[in-house]
Amino acid sequence: MRRIAHMMRKIAIVLAPLLLLALIEIAFRLGVWEPLAAAQSHAGASIRLKQRVLDPSLAKIDFVTLGSSRPEYGIDHARIAAEAKSHGYIHANLSMAGSHWMTIGVLSAWLHEHHPEIRGGIIALAVQDLAWKSNGYYELGIVQPLRTPSGEQWIETRNPFDRTQIDSYGSRFALFEWREDVRDFFAHPISRLNLWRKSPDKPDSNRLFENSELTGDMCHWGLNSLDACARVNAEPDAPAGLKNQCSQIIETLNEMPDYAELAKQNPVPQFMQETRDLTRRQLRELDWPMPPVVVLMPMPKIWFSNAHASGWHQWALDILQPLDAEGSIHLIDATTFFDDQVDGACSEFADFYHQNAKGRAALMDSLLPKLDLRLYQAPAKD
Repeated sequence: MRRIAHMMRKIAIVLAPLLLLALIEIAFRLGVWEPLAAAQSHAGASIRLKQRVLDPSLAKIDFVTLGSSRPEYGIDHARIAAEAKSHGYIHANLSMAGSHWMTIGVLSAWLHEHHPEIRGGIIALAVQDLAWKSNGYYELGIVQPLRTPSGEQWIETRNPFDRTQIDSYGSRFALFEWREDVRDFFAHPISRLNLWRKSPDKPDSNRLFENSELTGDMCHWGLNSLDACARVNAEPDAPAGLKNQCSQIIETLNEMPDYAELAKQNPVPQFMQETRDLTRRQLRELDWPMPPVVVLMPMPKIWFSNAHASGWHQWALDILQPLDAEGSIHLIDATTFFDDQVDGACSEFADFYHQNAKGRAALMDSLLPKLDLRLYQAPAKD
């Protein structure tokens, strides 16, 4: 008996830490850390979005806009909300900076649980977002507060766990994804708690129907070619944000394979097959009564300065056009919307990615009638 008791104590010593870790993991998955999360983090943005969508004053949502910072700034959400309201509908903007297909999948699953009445909506990204199946492990921070059992498949397929990649551990373990935020909290507890105390008690759900603004334009720098980045990098006082974007553009274009040539192969390379098949599957499985309107957002010509980039655009269309033809989506391709502008569209963009208010208004004059026809005046599927 003494030997058995000794063995049980040993087992308890081994199991106790594992049990504690499991309980902590469950607590983090249930959102115990969310009230203390850094507001300016990717997870903080998702938490604010959750709070607005779950505001009791927002009893019903009919349509949503999902996507990255491109539609966040480049689509007029106030005009869309007003147009929807004129038909008796509620259309909420749920676009967030950094969103890619994994975020869209996880957020859609979360919305199905909390607002199953949603009829349809807009998915707005750019051709760049159809080049690869994943946009990086940073996106795990965005989806962490939105995880549901039904949304896990899009984490595993878009950013799968890889034991050799430490950043991928957040795909399976909530505690791991929150580790840096927890570490930052304990390094600066007073400042974090002060920010928490100053945060509004009630979520501002009106933000779901308003526009985010970017001021200024690119006419001092240009948007037509990589010479614009040469000018930005040569200017000591150029904004740090533009220099960072130029680094991203140059790195992306230098590393980008020739999609036009790769698309001619039969079969196409595996990474392209995975991207195509996952995107089509995700759009076909979207649980909305109405087909989503997929909008390819405008991109300045600088993104197509590399000879390979024309194939990039065509590859995105190769993925989406069959879905449009079969009725699974409605495709609106606005990629080259500003290409014919006399000033190279410099007056319509605030930076290399995002339209300013002028560019947003120009796009919406063309886009809104199409959205009205495909969403608010269209019948839902049986």
